Amino acid sequence: MQIGLDHADQLIARGRAAADELGLRAVFAVLDTGANMVAFARMDRAWLASSELAVAKARTSVKFQAPSEALNAPLQLGQPVAHFDHLNDGLLLMGGGLPILDDEDRLIGGIGVSGGTPEQDAEIARAALS
Repeated sequence: MQIGLDHADQLIARGRAAADELGLRAVFAVLDTGANMVAFARMDRAWLASSELAVAKARTSVKFQAPSEALNAPLQLGQPVAHFDHLNDGLLLMGGGLPILDDEDRLIGGIGVSGGTPEQDAEIARAALS
């Protein structure tokens, strides 16, 4: 099962409302389970760079089936460091990307948000999924 356009549009509408409440101009990307674009929206006056960042956050969440921020663990001395510099897939390991699950907790897509701090982007993404 994949996320459909109507569902993606609903997520974007909720995300836009959350961004408005924070006084932010954000970009939203909704991808299916193959990391293909389903819906995309850039609020008026949102940063142009946020377009690519939102897509990368959504792609990261789909490919790892996890929030993009969960992959950005702090460095700890003496411990191995997870890195993805060998991947040329446009991944972004910071807040703002979330997997989209159906009622049975199966992955159906991912959403990426960019326009504020990583913490604000993650908050907006969570609001979109609520």
